[in-house]
Amino acid sequence: MISTPRISAVKAAGRLESFENDIRMYSAVLETVHLWMPGAALKKQCQEALRQIASLEEGLERKLLVSIIGPCGSGKSTLLNALAGTDGLSESGHNRPTTRKPVVLCRDETDAIPLLEQLGRENIEIRPSHSASALEHVLLIDTPDTDSTEQKAHIPLVHKAIELSDVLICVFNAENPKTKDYADFLSPYIKKFKGDSLVCVANKCDRLDEKELKEVIVPGFLNYIGQAWERHAEKVLCISARRHLHNPDWDSKAKPRHDFDQFEELQKMIFSTFDRPGYVIDRRLENAGSLRDYVIQEIRSEAEKDREKLENARKRISETEHKAAKDALSALRTDDSRQMLGVNVLLYQKLAQRWIGPVGWLIAVWARILIFGTGIAAVFRFGNPIRQIIGIVSSFWHFKDSQAAVAEIGKGERVSTAFRDYRIAVMRSWPDIAEMLVKARFDPSVRKVADILPDSETLNEELSAIWGESLDSKIEDSARQLSGLFMQFVFNLPVIGIMGYTGWITARAFFQDHYLTSDFFLHAFLTIAIVLFLCFFIVQGCVRLFAGADRISEKAFEKVKKQIEDFHPVSLNPVSAQASAVTEMAAEDAQSPDCRPEIFLDSL
Repeated sequence: MISTPRISAVKAAGRLESFENDIRMYSAVLETVHLWMPGAALKKQCQEALRQIASLEEGLERKLLVSIIGPCGSGKSTLLNALAGTDGLSESGHNRPTTRKPVVLCRDETDAIPLLEQLGRENIEIRPSHSASALEHVLLIDTPDTDSTEQKAHIPLVHKAIELSDVLICVFNAENPKTKDYADFLSPYIKKFKGDSLVCVANKCDRLDEKELKEVIVPGFLNYIGQAWERHAEKVLCISARRHLHNPDWDSKAKPRHDFDQFEELQKMIFSTFDRPGYVIDRRLENAGSLRDYVIQEIRSEAEKDREKLENARKRISETEHKAAKDALSALRTDDSRQMLGVNVLLYQKLAQRWIGPVGWLIAVWARILIFGTGIAAVFRFGNPIRQIIGIVSSFWHFKDSQAAVAEIGKGERVSTAFRDYRIAVMRSWPDIAEMLVKARFDPSVRKVADILPDSETLNEELSAIWGESLDSKIEDSARQLSGLFMQFVFNLPVIGIMGYTGWITARAFFQDHYLTSDFFLHAFLTIAIVLFLCFFIVQGCVRLFAGADRISEKAFEKVKKQIEDFHPVSLNPVSAQASAVTEMAAEDAQSPDCRPEIFLDSL
């Protein structure tokens, strides 16, 4: 049977992984926005948060760490002794510093093994005590003084202890007028603490006037530390730690002035609340959640500072893209004989695939003639042999041109011209856009427009694809409109009618043993040919009238203008995408860390 604590640990591991995943996803977005200068520091925060959460995950089954910190002479060691119920557990007195190494109060030395691994056995002192038998899930740590003559050696140990701590108890000398100075002094240490339970203890409170303590000193101090530390303390308790030693050894001239003492509340908090089964896991989850929320909030706050500037820059980039793309595609639209030839060839090829009957046969023949070009006609001319030879060469030359025109519609020199027009349009607007980005804390390298523009090959492919697809679409539409069943019936009917009539006369004469003369067949053939060519010429007229190359190009360009809203060639470069990612990280509800950043990755 699996124990409940182990099941809780498994569930907690899942939640910790969720917190880590949130941070990793934001970190991945920051990785892509390398031009946004605050991203480097924020990414470092993400890495540190992941490291600390990993440390929490490793210690899910580790006992709750409650660290006691404070300035020299505040009574930290006395407090630990009072909580342990043993006067000499942690050295106290007037020598400074009194505590030179972290002192750990635990039930058994084996309970502190994970802590020994973190801080090093040589850097801490383990004090097992029978009085700590009630501490089943808690380790109490008395840290070295933070303001003694040996503080340089102590500070790294105190920092490490604070980072590992789930609960932090800050002890102050209530009768010392420099208490507020100590609060300022401890501020950098408090920032190292990512847990939720921050408890302030005003020690030696029995030396002060009770009424003044309750109504003036404590409220004022609570307000002050809130401002100095920029975070809320869970509680401020007034205690007299010395009162709870077996031998208080009171100074005869400085005995307690009153009995107001919240030591029992602090003791109950540690030995009941903190030592409760499951509290350790809950607290570590809260600490990990706080780390996650803190990092995400920092990212959003920084992104929010630049959101408006970046949104304006993105709007300007979009406008520039659209104008530049229109200028570039206008160059593609420019008519030339090569494009017209290619459009005509493709149109008749598609018509040949759709038409049936005699007119369809002639359309198919005409499509092949168009591919070879007009030079083929010179082959069949009578007369000068040299002209015939030139005609043969011309037919093959035009065949190459026609094939190239078909294969390269939307490509070639016009695309190079289009890229030039695009580049010029972007270069005109980019200096202003770059300054907007720099003000939004983008790296000044964005001013180099040569690094911003997509390479010519990439842009050529996009422009060619848009133009070629539009032309092909309009050619297909025109071929479909000119290949309707009714139109094919109307134009094929005269030819089929004459052919049917001629066939009926021929068949009737054959069965009657009355053979027709060759003149009949010659006239019939000529009549069919004349009618067929007349029908084909009318079809050609309809094609020229309703689906000429210039008309198809015009329709294709109109379609391109509608598609231009989705054309973002600058987005092929990281600048526009990075600006978009930063603005999307600046969530409107900055207090809600549950917004996931998947959308930012998708946009990239």
